[in-house]
Amino acid sequence: MHNCNTLYCVFKDKTKIPNIIISSFVDATMADTTKTEYQVTLKLLVNKKTNKVLFAESGKEFVDILCSFLTLPLGTIARLLQKDTNMGSDTIGCLNSLYQSVQNFDEKCLMTETTKKLLLQPKNSSEKYCSTLKFNIDDTAPTKYFICSRPGGCWHNSCFSTSINEICSCGCRLNCLVLLRTFRNGFVNGDASFVITDNLRVIPNSMDYTSLALLHSLGIQSANLVKEITVNLTKDKVLHLLKCSLVSKSPLTHLFLEKKSTIERPRIFCCDFENSSNIQINVKLVIRKSDCKILYALGEQEFANLLLSFLTFPLGSVAHTLQGNWSMGSIDNLYKSISDLDVDKYFTSKDTKTNVVDPRLPSQFKLHNELILINKSCVQYYRYRQSNSNNSFVISDEFRSDMGQYTVLKPILSEESVDGYVKGPRTYVATDNLVLTPWSPISGLNLINHLETPLDDLQEKVVTIGVNECLSILKASLTTTSALTNGLDHLLTEVRKELLKNKKPKLRKRN
Repeated sequence: MHNCNTLYCVFKDKTKIPNIIISSFVDATMADTTKTEYQVTLKLLVNKKTNKVLFAESGKEFVDILCSFLTLPLGTIARLLQKDTNMGSDTIGCLNSLYQSVQNFDEKCLMTETTKKLLLQPKNSSEKYCSTLKFNIDDTAPTKYFICSRPGGCWHNSCFSTSINEICSCGCRLNCLVLLRTFRNGFVNGDASFVITDNLRVIPNSMDYTSLALLHSLGIQSANLVKEITVNLTKDKVLHLLKCSLVSKSPLTHLFLEKKSTIERPRIFCCDFENSSNIQINVKLVIRKSDCKILYALGEQEFANLLLSFLTFPLGSVAHTLQGNWSMGSIDNLYKSISDLDVDKYFTSKDTKTNVVDPRLPSQFKLHNELILINKSCVQYYRYRQSNSNNSFVISDEFRSDMGQYTVLKPILSEESVDGYVKGPRTYVATDNLVLTPWSPISGLNLINHLETPLDDLQEKVVTIGVNECLSILKASLTTTSALTNGLDHLLTEVRKELLKNKKPKLRKRN
């Protein structure tokens, strides 16, 4: 089967919808209603003495699911874990509070009417791959594509948009909906098989990797000490596995043996990367002197945009940017092992692997002052031709020799491509756990009262944050509920020295 995308025009008059289109809708509806009934079967090797999973044996389906985790934007992860009430009380750092901030945001402070939707339902740039998986846990609405309402009249100058009613170059509106029908098949090759360790290292099932050395490295000294069990992975369990992979060093044991593992938090959050940007942001920190804790930070529009942009970052891009300096659950192991897989042997294409280990941001996420540079998706062009039968329009994102005469569809950037997320100039406040709101003197007094801290215990400090500080906040936001205190800890040295200087020496007891 050809590796391409096909889209069909949807006509307003349903009585004129061709059979091929009706068939596509029936197939899509059937897929949606039956996906929850699917199961992925795994074989687990378990240490009988410790009751821990040593590794799982899997084919393409399970590894495709693990790859899809890396393509999910952080905002999508926050939404998925927030809506599942059976996942327990553990939160993923400050993601939940940052996400809820957007939910509570006054839309008058946002740049456009669609900004809130962009942040709460960020698009996955690997949507066309994930949509073919047996379990696609990303519930973001599929991207819609619109072409000219008179496509026959635009044969030499055609356009498409992901926003309805944009104006075509011929002057007509782009309001003819076309739906994506993908022929891609996940991420990894169908014939490959893998071993996945308890901490999510994905290892090819070959004599070069799964030799006796693997068994010895896992502490297997005798076949009598292990047992094999077969488990079924459902969509609910995939969602649970996503959370386990973010907080646990042994997510397979955590998930399948219901044995809760210890959550290890990193102690060092300061990042030291080559600064490729000269952009810096001034922020005023309000610090509680008694324990050197940052209670909140005040910043302008750029500071708020920076924090909100975290929700748009794909998980794999964060792992790629932090270069293994993360220590978040088992994500480092998953990311590095996927990166090490031979692209020619184990992936469907080179582009497929790139979409997993360095996923792009959709083009509509654009900031004027970007401190954390994550690559944007390339502008996508499509080719289409009018079918000889059924009056349908076949559109592909790559050239196919069987398409015959075709024309190129050029993208028109929609109004969603905005310069930032919040309006300015105005001041915004972010608490230590990244609750973000517009600032005013009255709201500031209410916040101080809520924190129950005397005014004489507060100290203000203006700092300048650059790339390393932003990455430190990002890293801390994913692993702790004190993103500012942990992420900017290295900027509090002077405050600590002053605190020690002002402390009164303890009186010695007389004999």
